[in-house]
Amino acid sequence: MAPAVSAGVISVGTWREADTTMDRVLSALTRLRRADQRGAVRASSLTLVAVGGEQIEVDDTFDTVHRLGVLQPTRVVVVRVVGRDRHRLDARVGVHLQERGERCLSIDDVALEVGGPVTDHLDSVVEPLTLSDLPIVMWCRERLPPARSRLIDLADHLVVDTARAGGASRLAALERLRARVPVTDLAWLRLFPLRRRVAEAVRGRELLARLDDVRSATAHGPGPEGVLLASWLRCALPGTPVDHDEGDGDDEPAPLSVALAGADWRLEVRHQGGCLSCRVELEGQAPRAMAATAPSLQTETLLGHVLLHLRPDPVYDRSLSAAAAQAG
Repeated sequence: MAPAVSAGVISVGTWREADTTMDRVLSALTRLRRADQRGAVRASSLTLVAVGGEQIEVDDTFDTVHRLGVLQPTRVVVVRVVGRDRHRLDARVGVHLQERGERCLSIDDVALEVGGPVTDHLDSVVEPLTLSDLPIVMWCRERLPPARSRLIDLADHLVVDTARAGGASRLAALERLRARVPVTDLAWLRLFPLRRRVAEAVRGRELLARLDDVRSATAHGPGPEGVLLASWLRCALPGTPVDHDEGDGDDEPAPLSVALAGADWRLEVRHQGGCLSCRVELEGQAPRAMAATAPSLQTETLLGHVLLHLRPDPVYDRSLSAAAAQAG
């Protein structure tokens, strides 16, 4: 676990120890926080806990979070679960400073590698590291937490990416987790530019009057994004037949798109690469096509959005429930 410090982040100091105890981790954290008075101004925001198995990239996680700038959480805890064969608790603590205007604020990074019986009660390991009376956001980078995980009970909000955590087959399991804690799926957030462009198009002068005459709808796209897109259409257009086309299976990733059709019109909105395109066909008129640059869908951009909106999304909740019911 070699330390990594992102651009714009000043390291106050680090501490590491193999086969350690939580008491020693907490003592090291306190000692480092007192080492530099520039970090005395601590406008604490939240604790972000990132959990994963042996594949989780610890320093990449810290680097991603540091790039959030003003949305940077006050404390980031990365837990890497490395097996159950023998007891293991290796730790690294880093306390850093980040300039925000005239202020210099403290950031705490804690990386833990755990193994053995302690993996059955990760909540008892993580809870002492959380900031009291502040939100706890759990970010499961590579897999969903087990349904009975007590770690979930610590969280005020759960962040997952079903595209990395098993794909569309895990949406039903995610629906069960949502019954315990509010959930944001980064796969859903990646649909936002496309969904917004569809909404803008159907509210336009040409299509608004025809919206009651949607006779068919198709969602194109692979993985959980395509499934959630189709579920969103089913919720938004009750009674309208909705098809889901996963793509042609070529090496190139299939674009995400939505196609709506009525008696004398057709709309297609496509998101491919960094481009959003929209095509409207009306009977008796020449087709109209428009294109625009899509907003960034970098992980830190999506994570920053989550941290700004720590509340349930009813549109997503309905779409996830519909996707889970369809799969079941």
